[in-house]
Amino acid sequence: MADAIKNNKETEIVKFFYFSELGNCGENYEGHQTYCDKMLKEGYSLVSMIPLGNLDVRRDSYEGTLVYHWRLVSIKSFK
Repeated sequence: MADAIKNNKETEIVKFFYFSELGNCGENYEGHQTYCDKMLKEGYSLVSMIPLGNLDVRRDSYEGTLVYHWRLVSIKSFK
């Protein structure tokens, strides 16, 4: 964790991310994939992901908030 202090990184992050499967409002799956790829590249590991939502008003796609909990890992992963 000394690297986290040196690089001014948070050791834990909780992010609320609005999601719309069809992308009508909020981020679609591509936005979430980009976000998760960035977090992994920065050295974070996903601790948990909690979905808070349901089907949209047309009942044909998922819409809601995803709560991501990330923790900075102290060891770099193998490439």
